[in-house]
Amino acid sequence: MKAERAESAFRGRLMTAGLHLDGMITTQGVNAMLAFYEDERADDCDIDADGDMLLFEWGSYDSGNGESFNLCITRQLIFGGYEDENIWQLRLIFNFPPTGEFRDLDAGDRWCASPDELPEFREFINGSDAFKAVTHKLCETVELNYACAG
Repeated sequence: MKAERAESAFRGRLMTAGLHLDGMITTQGVNAMLAFYEDERADDCDIDADGDMLLFEWGSYDSGNGESFNLCITRQLIFGGYEDENIWQLRLIFNFPPTGEFRDLDAGDRWCASPDELPEFREFINGSDAFKAVTHKLCETVELNYACAG
């Protein structure tokens, strides 16, 4: 796969698996992104130079539309050089209402630099307080976007 096609490739995998953003639960989305990273390499990204990584992040934020708790799994791809305009992120974001339970969780993140680190990364996600807190809760919205992060 070429990095510029990451969003369409991931959407195709979701469709094949019968998953839709509306109604998707967190475990389905996170597992889909982890499988996508495990199964499909970006041909034009140097994985040995951190050109194809995963990021798991969570926290309560106000992005201008009111506070929400976000849990996000991101595939970061760097192609065409290491300037800011070549850093792209495919982000799957789960938004939850800002309950006290979520406010009590500290924001955080964790990177996965290569497929070799995936088992440990998966274990970290599954064991994290943030993931445990959202596992059986319906989110308000699920977003998928692919944009330049630089």
